[in-house]
Amino acid sequence: MIHAAGHDSCESRFHQEEKFINRVCSNKSRPFYRIGIAFAGFLLWVTVQGMLSLFLGFIENDILNIAVAAFLALAVLLPLWRLVPGVTQKLGADNSSVVAAVTFILFCPFLIIAVRTGLEYIGFNFGWFQFAMALLLLAANEEVICRGFFLDVLSFRGKRIVGLLFSSVIFAYLHVTNDCVSVPGILNIFLVGVLFGLIRFLSNGLVYPILIHWLWNLVTGMVFGWSVSGHTMLPSLFRPVIRPPWGGFGPEESILMTIAIAGCLVVIGKKMFSFENKSLISVR
Repeated sequence: MIHAAGHDSCESRFHQEEKFINRVCSNKSRPFYRIGIAFAGFLLWVTVQGMLSLFLGFIENDILNIAVAAFLALAVLLPLWRLVPGVTQKLGADNSSVVAAVTFILFCPFLIIAVRTGLEYIGFNFGWFQFAMALLLLAANEEVICRGFFLDVLSFRGKRIVGLLFSSVIFAYLHVTNDCVSVPGILNIFLVGVLFGLIRFLSNGLVYPILIHWLWNLVTGMVFGWSVSGHTMLPSLFRPVIRPPWGGFGPEESILMTIAIAGCLVVIGKKMFSFENKSLISVR
């Protein structure tokens, strides 16, 4: 029988932490307990982020300010996060070859579009690096909250698929107020949330979801010069000569994105179900 790397330790940790939850609440009230943790954690994070953003007022650029404040505010989630069992390890990086294949499938259509529409070089300055690091912090922030905290907390009865769907809905909801938002864009962001969650299962951690999320924003927004989920104020090395085939929300609303995600899900699905005990779907 083939097991996912780190599964035994994850399962043992699940049972140890479940004993604590059993002492706190009954079997019927446990889902409400988890919902309370999720709500309290998000509210606390938003509040602390706002306070830190004001404290860091000397960082005048809005994106840089929010990125640093949001990342530092993640610390307040840790005590609440520890109250529930994790569905995987936090920093695992297993199945690198499959993750690399999925990343290629996701990016490939847009690399082709960039070549076909043409790119005009704008220039480079030191501020580009600052924004690149800000995007890394923002990617880490969204992945820790959605694919980490929410996915773990909302995996009722140890069912990862439940946490995966709920966390993906929350991830999509966080983008509904972005500029030029569209229904296809939000649906694709939901699917991306599912994809990144499955990559966490497959890789046994958050490292690859964070890196792929960051690379997506970096390449599409700060290399190709496209809008990223409605954000257009990023410095870029190039700009498109011909307008790409999507609206102001960016490539996230393109049918190409839907097709690419579907291809990624097929690859991951085949790998997941190759495990005889399907341990990537749930924690026993």
